[in-house]
Amino acid sequence: MSLFLDYLWIWIVLTFVVGICGYVWYVNDKRGRNLTIAIVAPILTLALGLSLYYGVDTDRKSIVRMLDALIAAVEADDAEKVGEFISPKAENIRQFARTQMGTVRVSQSKYHSLKIEVNDAAQPPIATVQFTGVFYWTTKTSYEGFSNNRPIPETVRFEVQLAKTKSPSKSQSWIITGKFRVDSRFFRNVVIGG
Repeated sequence: MSLFLDYLWIWIVLTFVVGICGYVWYVNDKRGRNLTIAIVAPILTLALGLSLYYGVDTDRKSIVRMLDALIAAVEADDAEKVGEFISPKAENIRQFARTQMGTVRVSQSKYHSLKIEVNDAAQPPIATVQFTGVFYWTTKTSYEGFSNNRPIPETVRFEVQLAKTKSPSKSQSWIITGKFRVDSRFFRNVVIGG
């Protein structure tokens, strides 16, 4: 069921299928009575899909919102805002974030290959999130071999454990709590916490 709530493209495909079926039904009807149904059925399918997709908030959507807000804070170089997405109990992860944000500035970032596993049985619910991030970064100070005026692309694989919060902010309904695994050129399978 969450498949129909989390992905809009499913409703768009379903709308086309219903539209094609309605058209075939209308064309094959000798009396031509089904034109209204052939037109209304895809419209109702799309309306239902849009209302479910935008009207129902799921764990996946809230985690994506959280990741988008976290990336915006990283790009804004706001270490305090980034800290709001990390549990106060996860001090080692907080320290890692402060250290990295003190040495590099991320000018652009995005993520893909997002995999989310939510355990609703845990109290509070926890999620294991895996994704690949692409960052364009520069150093804040000059280092040998690194230019601090031209962004360097970096691909990083993450595995993060999140916990659901009771925060009134939709973008902070999940926070980083446990295992934080990073795999990149500079951090080979580094596990922090958990």
